[in-house]
Amino acid sequence: MKPNQDDNKLPQNFHTITAKQDASDFNSLLDYLNNYQHELKSSLANYGAIVIRGYELKTPEQFQQVGLSIFPNLQNQYPGGAPREKVAEYVWTASGLTSYLPISGHTELSYSPSDKPAYILFFCPQVAASGGETPVIDMKSVLSDLPEQLRHKCSHTRLVTKLFWVSTRKRLFDVRLWKWPWFGSAKSWKTVFDTEDRGLVEVKCRDVGRQIEWLTNGDLIVSCPMQAISSHPTTKEIVWTGWFPRFHIWGTCIEAWFVANYQRKFRSWLVFFILFLITFVQICVEQLISGYRQYRILNVAFEDGSNLSVWDVYHIVKSYWQNAEIFSWQEGDVLILDNYRLGHGRLPFTGERRVYTAFA
Repeated sequence: MKPNQDDNKLPQNFHTITAKQDASDFNSLLDYLNNYQHELKSSLANYGAIVIRGYELKTPEQFQQVGLSIFPNLQNQYPGGAPREKVAEYVWTASGLTSYLPISGHTELSYSPSDKPAYILFFCPQVAASGGETPVIDMKSVLSDLPEQLRHKCSHTRLVTKLFWVSTRKRLFDVRLWKWPWFGSAKSWKTVFDTEDRGLVEVKCRDVGRQIEWLTNGDLIVSCPMQAISSHPTTKEIVWTGWFPRFHIWGTCIEAWFVANYQRKFRSWLVFFILFLITFVQICVEQLISGYRQYRILNVAFEDGSNLSVWDVYHIVKSYWQNAEIFSWQEGDVLILDNYRLGHGRLPFTGERRVYTAFA
């Protein structure tokens, strides 16, 4: 990870649009975006990331206008399972995961290739008191840094990620649901798909290549095959597709270890230690209770049935950190990422932090 020691200094690999002193109002930004469409698309192609800074952006509705100025085809539905709240027709809150937990690197909806957006946009009207930075990860470099044996395996066999959604919201013992002092509730498939019609759920899953399994109590397991290595749809570069380590039972704990080493704070080490204990206990419970493993809210394996090992996950997370640049937010910032070329994450933070997102 390349730390950004100066919060006012942007990473070198980002194209920056900075407001002029006499033209920082919202309308000036819209004028700029409308007049320089070709330059914006060219910058995205060259850099993969654009930062808009210094303009008077304050609301999700303004952010939505900015997004539509660049991408008229913004998505008005989010098919993923992340905890988000829709705040405008094309705008959602960023993940609502509690502030002391890290979000490991990934590309948005990497586990569902047919739903994966080409670009993801972020807007920050309120920065955290401390922390809360966004690591931006070069997926081509990630692939180069992975062990050859893992690259070979992933180039010949797809990963299958699994999501477990309950019929009615209930608390489950799963490290991915840990929220001090206990555990949060698993998400209902009725909420994810916005319907109680099983037939409609089956059609939606089948249309995007997902496999489903209904349990006798009405809960649902959805399996999503994905390529871990693929070519960029435009540049044709071979890249790592941004698999989300949170799908592996040890993924959150491994990410917390890297975060603790980076932040060097007591809270970060405490979170790592708690996550380690919970993960260890969960694995013991799964070995003692037959069939309990199927209730993991997230899971992953290779399509041939072999497991993605703990060490595989460690090397993936390590490569994410080795090829990430820290983006430190300022109020009003907009960050636009090529979602095939660059991944993103979130560091733990203190205080209030508001970030919104949109997809194109």
